[in-house]
This record gives sequence, C-alpha cells and structure tokens, in this order.
Amino acid sequence: MARLSDVTRDQLAPEHQEFFDSIASSRGSVRGPYGVLLHSPDLAARVAHTGAYARFDLDISEAHREIIICATAREIRQQYEFSAHARLARQAGVSEDVVNAIATGKAPEGLSGIEASLVKYVQELFRNHKVSDETFDAVSGHFGIQKTLEITVLMGHYLLVGQVLSAFEVDLPEGVQPEIT
Repeated sequence: MARLSDVTRDQLAPEHQEFFDSIASSRGSVRGPYGVLLHSPDLAARVAHTGAYARFDLDISEAHREIIICATAREIRQQYEFSAHARLARQAGVSEDVVNAIATGKAPEGLSGIEASLVKYVQELFRNHKVSDETFDAVSGHFGIQKTLEITVLMGHYLLVGQVLSAFEVDLPEGVQPEIT
C-alpha cells in the first residue's frame, strides 16, 4: 500500500495549483510519482520540468527513449515505472520480444545494433557505475556527444522517479500486472 496518497489540486495552496495544472497538461493527469512529489510543490515543478524535456523534447526516437527508460526501470527493479513505459514502448513500435528481454534481464541478448548498445549503456552505468569505452563509443558514435549526455540525464531522471516510486511504495495502477522478473 502506498505510503502517501496523491495530492489533489484542491489540497494545494492557490499559488501551487499552477504546478498541478502544468503536470496534468503535460502528462494527461497527475498520478504515480507526481502525485507523491506534489507533497513538495516546488520540487514537483522542477522534477516535472526536467522530466518533460527528457521525455518529450529529447531528439531521439520514441522507441529508443522508451527502451532506455524500460532498461533503467529494470535495473532499479521499479515495476510501476517499467509497466508504464513498457506500454509506451509497445505503442512506439518496440517489439514484444525486446520488451520481454528487458523485463526478464536477458537483454541485450536478442537485441542488435543501437538497441543492444543502449541497453548495455544503461546496464553498465547502473551496475558498474561507469561505461566501457566500447559501449560509450557505440552510443556516442550513433547519437553524438550532446544526445549521449541527454540520454544519460534521461536515465538519471528515471532513476530519481523510480526512487520516489519505491521509497513511497506507489502501487501499480489497478489491473496492471508486474512485468519485471
């Protein structure tokens, strides 16, 4: 059971309701990590601002972005985050085999090209706290340095979000089954 309930708009001071509105307009509603983060409205606004850039404005394909987020969620064992982004990955055209390989920890096995390199990049950074030259060169050679930096910040953002979800034991939405094994 979640440790905190979601903050509703009417629970916020009038000067903070704009933060709620901004989060709701960019994401369709306020739920999951943002329902929790709004217990600190200024923090929620700052996290949401960075998240909006990383999720919506990062100039890489939606499929690649969702692979990175799913791989991040898998590495930190965050079911809520994984389930939400596995759905978005599928909508972006990521195959069920790729999603399952990430969910079960088999990836990058079964992946090829830049998809495999992206998953390795995530795994190496979270597992080893560094990235091998080979993996860094594969990602930066494909995306360039600026996008590689942005990919790294995307991972960091979803690490932050995942830690909030985990620390406050945010429940999976009703009807959603865990996918990470």
